[in-house]
Amino acid sequence: MKYLKKMMHASLTCRQVEEFLMDYLENRLDFWMTMQFRVHLFMCPNCSNYIQEYKNTIALEKRVFENPEDEAIGTVPDDILQAILNVKRPSN
Repeated sequence: MKYLKKMMHASLTCRQVEEFLMDYLENRLDFWMTMQFRVHLFMCPNCSNYIQEYKNTIALEKRVFENPEDEAIGTVPDDILQAILNVKRPSN
């Protein structure tokens, strides 16, 4: 129990989880930092959900860009395209 309390105290903050996310996902953290990361994810459902959504986004992007030769499906409606262009243009 004493060890668990020590681990909980040494656990990362949510901000640190965000900062080290790529290192964690690419297995670039040392053993102890990985353990602290996992303890935090176990105890913090928000960070756990965040990482799962991040992984889902990466998987979706990989599927979307699997075949770069594929043409886009459908077209962007003119009013949306115009709204995007209007935001990009500096106003006089």
